[in-house]
Amino acid sequence: MKKRHLLILVLALIVSLLAACSGSGGTGSSEDSGGTGAEDSAANSGEGGTIVFYGFSDWMDTDPYKEQYEAAKAQFEEEFPGFTVELQSDPWGDWEQKYKTMFASGNAADVFMVNNPDFPSFANSGNLLALGDYVDAGYFDSFFPGVNGMYVWQNEQMAIPFTTDCRILWYNKDIFTAAGLDPEKPPTTWEELVTYAKAIEEKTDSYGFGMDLGLQEFPAQSLYCASSGDIIEVADDGSVTPNVNTDEFKGYMNTLLEMKPTFEADYTILNHHDVAKLFVEGQMGIIIGNTLNDTDIYDKEWYGQGLIPSIDGKTNGSFGGGFGISISSECKYPEQAVRFAQIVTSPEYCSKLISDVPASEEGIAQSEMAKDAKYDLYFEQIQYARQAEPKTLYYAEIDMAVYDAVTEVLVGGKSVDDAVAALEENIKSITAK
Repeated sequence: MKKRHLLILVLALIVSLLAACSGSGGTGSSEDSGGTGAEDSAANSGEGGTIVFYGFSDWMDTDPYKEQYEAAKAQFEEEFPGFTVELQSDPWGDWEQKYKTMFASGNAADVFMVNNPDFPSFANSGNLLALGDYVDAGYFDSFFPGVNGMYVWQNEQMAIPFTTDCRILWYNKDIFTAAGLDPEKPPTTWEELVTYAKAIEEKTDSYGFGMDLGLQEFPAQSLYCASSGDIIEVADDGSVTPNVNTDEFKGYMNTLLEMKPTFEADYTILNHHDVAKLFVEGQMGIIIGNTLNDTDIYDKEWYGQGLIPSIDGKTNGSFGGGFGISISSECKYPEQAVRFAQIVTSPEYCSKLISDVPASEEGIAQSEMAKDAKYDLYFEQIQYARQAEPKTLYYAEIDMAVYDAVTEVLVGGKSVDDAVAALEENIKSITAK
């Protein structure tokens, strides 16, 4: 009997110890651990683990950003005892290729930066975690809607916006004055843009509008983004329908065609960097460009800025891109991975982790650029950043098809109606593959 009692006591002690172990190391509910929108089963089990974050070292391993990545890591590890973040990075050139091959090799990072142009192929391959079940309702409302839409795949949010950018109108006030234009009133509509560019061409020795057809992508996409149009329509089942036989797209094409006599002579081979350089040298009256931080434009007294001229003077829009933060669909600890992605994209951290622009109004408000008045109009414009083509696996091909159509009109002399009809058939052919 004594042995039986002893055995019972030993078994009871073991059960008690196991129960205690299973309850240790937990972080409580998702609300306590940062609002990932799901119960943290891994942390509550005391399991612990490693979350690998992969990006490019231009930010992660350089000052002043490196210290902030360590701070984000520390915050996460404090929220999730037993878990750690492993920060991995490569220089931009290596990172661009390496992160594309990580999934194929079965060595994917749990959380990683995704370059906007690469997003469709990642999402289509099933490599990305759909985030809707891991975040609170309304979470994505804090990001710029046009930027947020760049990371939606078949109605699923597959990345958290991290950075973005946009284009604005730049103009030369001295050239405006010489052309008889009001130097304090940039064009606000496509019609005014054509009128202003022609006046500059006719009355000055400068080019009216800087075109960068040498970039070989959707030309002057910001103009089309300042309409309500999209190049394609994507149904819930993923099927694609061309949407170019419209007043918006034909109006965009006709706007470029009417301005053609005002372009620089070698517009077919110049890219946006070339155009920016010519503008800063005073050779152009109007261009569409980013911040132009890689030039000495801000030392000039003659430059002016304006919002992108729109189809009707009321519809705001501009082309934008940037980076998102995605989670691997094979991640062992999705709740924890999503939470770390939320930390690095939060307003508190995002502006300190990048040299680009945060993808939310709150993030921008905490950035150093927000303290500089010369970026005021840029930040007014950026909230309307978007892309004229919803994300599909055919994004790059359709983008090039639009470039070809514009080139056929501007260089080849094809009519807008014929070019649009051919583009419509081309898009159908691309998406039928």
